[in-house]
Amino acid sequence: MGKSKAEGDFPFVKWITKDFKGVRFVESDLQYLYENMDPVVAVIAERDGEVMIPVWDLDTGGNYLLKLKKDNDGVFGLYEDWIEIVAKRRGFQGNEAIGFYVNQVTLELTFTVIKSTNNVAGGSK
Repeated sequence: MGKSKAEGDFPFVKWITKDFKGVRFVESDLQYLYENMDPVVAVIAERDGEVMIPVWDLDTGGNYLLKLKKDNDGVFGLYEDWIEIVAKRRGFQGNEAIGFYVNQVTLELTFTVIKSTNNVAGGSK
């Protein structure tokens, strides 16, 4: 048996919304990303309003290049790419707690399902 995942083990935790609008990062989350990822990420994101970032699915081992993008409200997040490439494939229903952190060796944004009522943690569809 592996160690159980807890929300406290991750620098920040996001919930997938039922309407699948994506993962929005509040200012403190964005600051964490900027401080821990390649410094070029912050420069390009702020200049262009979007930047491609490496994302790793800790549960399935999947590696992705997803767009971190500013939405119409000025909030950065993972939107269309997250929905099409990750959420639908993993079968997320909107009630999962997703933990994110930046891997300090690879500088990838890493995520894992921490809590789910539909038992999608660690699996893929």
